[in-house]
Amino acid sequence: MNESLPQRGDVGGPEATVAGDREPRRGFGRLTLEVVRWVATAALVVSLVGGALGTRHWPVVGDAPLMHYVVLLMDHGKMPYRDIVDINMPGTYALQWGAIHLLGPGAVGWRAFDFGLMATCVAAMVVIAWPVDWLIGLFAGAMFAAIHLRDGPANSGQRDLMMTTLLLVACAFLFYAVRRRSVWAAVVFGMFAGGATLVKPSGLLFAVVFAGLMAGRVWSLKRKWVRYLVGAVAGFAIPMAVTARWLMVHGALRDFVAANRGLVTYHASLGRRPLATLVVGSFPTLLLVVAVPTVPLFVVGRPWRAWWGRLLMAGVVLGAASYVMQGKGFPYHRYPTEAFLALLCGWLLVTGLEAKGWMRWAAVAGLMGGALWLVPSSAWIAGHYDWRNQEFNRMLQADLTRLGGERLDGRVQCVDMTSGCLNTLYNMDLVESTGYLYDCYLFQPTQTPVSEAYREGFWRAIEANPPEVMVVTDQECFSLGHSWELPLRWPEFAELLRTKYRLVEQRTPPHRIAWWRHPVEQNSYRLYVRERP
Repeated sequence: MNESLPQRGDVGGPEATVAGDREPRRGFGRLTLEVVRWVATAALVVSLVGGALGTRHWPVVGDAPLMHYVVLLMDHGKMPYRDIVDINMPGTYALQWGAIHLLGPGAVGWRAFDFGLMATCVAAMVVIAWPVDWLIGLFAGAMFAAIHLRDGPANSGQRDLMMTTLLLVACAFLFYAVRRRSVWAAVVFGMFAGGATLVKPSGLLFAVVFAGLMAGRVWSLKRKWVRYLVGAVAGFAIPMAVTARWLMVHGALRDFVAANRGLVTYHASLGRRPLATLVVGSFPTLLLVVAVPTVPLFVVGRPWRAWWGRLLMAGVVLGAASYVMQGKGFPYHRYPTEAFLALLCGWLLVTGLEAKGWMRWAAVAGLMGGALWLVPSSAWIAGHYDWRNQEFNRMLQADLTRLGGERLDGRVQCVDMTSGCLNTLYNMDLVESTGYLYDCYLFQPTQTPVSEAYREGFWRAIEANPPEVMVVTDQECFSLGHSWELPLRWPEFAELLRTKYRLVEQRTPPHRIAWWRHPVEQNSYRLYVRERP
């Protein structure tokens, strides 16, 4: 029995399939295959709609409030890197600013933005796979969206999701450029790849490798590959030039460069997990139910021989590299890996429906495993998270209102990262006393020249504009731990609180938060009021 991979018509696009004869076979006729396809399609669509409806009320929590707060400070005339000490890339602020001002500043707008990112991912995957089978894109996109929803409210609109969305759109234009002999599409590919790099620097790896694969494919088709490569580079340079100009106009370019040389590198060194843990964790185990039946199709199909297969496999490998490079082991750091792996699996499984014998059964098993279990179960889990728990924010907002409310504008300081203090200030439209948003670098057990400089800058800022109220939380960065011993790691700060401030309140929200699979205890906060001289 011939189980090799014949080629579909070479139109410069993805053409390899796990194909065999198309005649009805015993036990699996053409009608049965059509039923399998439409059952899978219906299950995927229903699950996605159910997942969207079940998560429509999710609040803005996790890292998103921090970037929301940066946008609020920008609207009050402050500039990232110059006035706001932060480690995130300009592309993140651009997308966050656009989401807030186009869709609204609250939770509804953020859900719309998150849904928009997922819908764009699905659409890009469908476009990429369209010449072969639209079901590939729908299947892969639905799996990716469902896994993202399963990660919970704290991962809504995450930066790696933004980067992955931009990379998938870039790939859609890359495939179009090759299929339609369009140099302009190569330029647009470069623009979106540049945008992805401005969200996360690891996007540069994808841009370089994908551009090289595009040039190689065009060369193999006897075309002028240099034109495509130059177009991609020119497109990549456009968002870079616009961003550099924006930073220069606002006098923040030097601060941006300094932040990337110092604080960004220092941040990357914190909270890192062992390399073995990262390597194992780079593979999304949830996809095993789909990946395992795909393995024999992968071995027989040898997708690495086709340029589309090499590109998708490169996406998986580069996504894993990005996950390991970031070193924190957070679920959303796997999004590029999950997206390209889902697309590769979908490609092999859907085209495998046309294969012979056991290969067809493996394709059906993988397709049904994803459509009838992985996607629906993930959507169901996401819809049952306890998103209503906002006790920390409500309690803190009530306390700050009692202590002055809007009169605290420019006179309150959070010593926190993601417990909810900045989220509360955002909801109350209150500007901090300083432009320092993180406490992680202040209280590390071992200080470095970078963290010492951060301490000195923070100290000068609170001396220049002493906050009337300080909100100090017990959050241990990059962990789920709690400790009130953290300020003691900086004796000068602990002494400042003891001699210049008065502890007026300490609160602990009574219930655990369930924004992901395993509920955890909430962080506590202390309120310090400045003593009058």
